[in-house]
Amino acid sequence: MFEPLTAFVDKHEKFVVTTHVNPDCDALGSALGMSRLIEARGKSARVVNADPTPERFAFVDPENRIRTFDDSTRPRDDEVVVVVDVGDLRRLGSVGRYLAENPRPSACVDHHKSNTGFAEVNIVDANACATGLILAKLATEWRVPMTPRLASELYIAIYTDTGGFRFSNTNADTLKISARLVEAGADPSYLASEFHDRIPIGRARLFGKILAGMKTDETGKIAWVTVTLPEMESHGCDRSDIEGFVEYVRGIDTVETAVLFRESEPGKTKLSFRSRDHVDCSVLAGKFGGGGHFHAAGADLDLGLEEAVKLVLPEVEKAVNKRDAGELLPAEGGS
Repeated sequence: MFEPLTAFVDKHEKFVVTTHVNPDCDALGSALGMSRLIEARGKSARVVNADPTPERFAFVDPENRIRTFDDSTRPRDDEVVVVVDVGDLRRLGSVGRYLAENPRPSACVDHHKSNTGFAEVNIVDANACATGLILAKLATEWRVPMTPRLASELYIAIYTDTGGFRFSNTNADTLKISARLVEAGADPSYLASEFHDRIPIGRARLFGKILAGMKTDETGKIAWVTVTLPEMESHGCDRSDIEGFVEYVRGIDTVETAVLFRESEPGKTKLSFRSRDHVDCSVLAGKFGGGGHFHAAGADLDLGLEEAVKLVLPEVEKAVNKRDAGELLPAEGGS
């Protein structure tokens, strides 16, 4: 599985590792882990992302290795690129636009079944619960010593992309590899506490406001919430503070599919889909130019919140009604 990536890394000397816009802990841990694996083969590697690391997730990068893309940090002419946890070049934001205008050899390590195969070398395992899990296997393949720092980066990537080992993408392989990362020095209590238990008061108040405005369809199977830029700004929140809100809505006992509509810019909306049972969120997101996994996916629309809700909800209703009518959606290929 890893032979093409091994040959790619061995062929080049200088690398830039990058991941998607609005990076979460899976993306951040995977990018840092990939850079360390490359360095372990005697190469140089930098991590450069389009968006800065959210303050809430700074604990993933205590050494401050990650840089934000600008004229001083952009990939140099003698550097090649490794993309992690991204299925489409467009998800790289300003980094992706720069690479489109300044092409160079690239590789991608990912676990999204909607991956477009945009890189020269693509290592995609749609059955893996997280890109961090793939990289843990790569570390074994390359015989890279599992240091506590590397183990922590890969563990938090796995932990967060499995919902703390609650999602259906958690299996025996997930737990075995995570246990080995703990044995190598990852501290599960510390990492979980940093992720869950440092909640700014503004985030708690914003969450309460969003939940108070939650709407459902007549059956209670579809629930959706909206959040505007002014609401986020008035509570001192950024996009990372919305993390987990849609999962909470999906947790309501009658809900099959939950949607969060977030105003990302004036006139633009970020969609986050979550499903409980047989609604394929990656199919839903794909209808709007996005992608992701069976139970979790997202997309971006050049529409305001009200227009986005009117456009998206009928498609969600169709997906839920197909199941109710006995029409099975495509078989699950990862979550």
